[in-house]
Amino acid sequence: MKTTMMVLAVASLLGVSALTGTAQSGDANRVDKLSNKPFSDTLKAVEKTVKSEGMMVVAKIDHKKMLSMVGATIKGATTIEFGKPEMGKMLLPMNPAIGLEMPGKIFVYESADGRVVVSFRKVAPQYASYGDPEVKKAGEMMDMMADKITSAATR
Repeated sequence: MKTTMMVLAVASLLGVSALTGTAQSGDANRVDKLSNKPFSDTLKAVEKTVKSEGMMVVAKIDHKKMLSMVGATIKGATTIEFGKPEMGKMLLPMNPAIGLEMPGKIFVYESADGRVVVSFRKVAPQYASYGDPEVKKAGEMMDMMADKITSAATR
């Protein structure tokens, strides 16, 4: 029972409905796309597309593996953090606090019904909050890149 409650709590945090397997979000800046591929193929496609767009995978967080350390069992769930050092070189001198918004993140997970979902949150609104038009433009570029990566990976 304790493990079931923990899995439900984690699923809730990850935006997965344990009952329906659909993304649950009142966040207008969240973008969810269903993949036409199995989880591992989708994950590989995200990484490959990130690299083909001249960016680098900064971190790969395997939530399934991490949760298995505490006895929880979930389907595939991995966050890919990605970026381009040149972007950091441009933005951080303008306003070092923008580092809180970096790098970009794409979350790939299997819903309860086995569908593979690829999600990202648009960052342009956060970037715009720094009050600099160049920083805002960089956020818009990140959103376009995340959309391009997730579209390519889910085909």
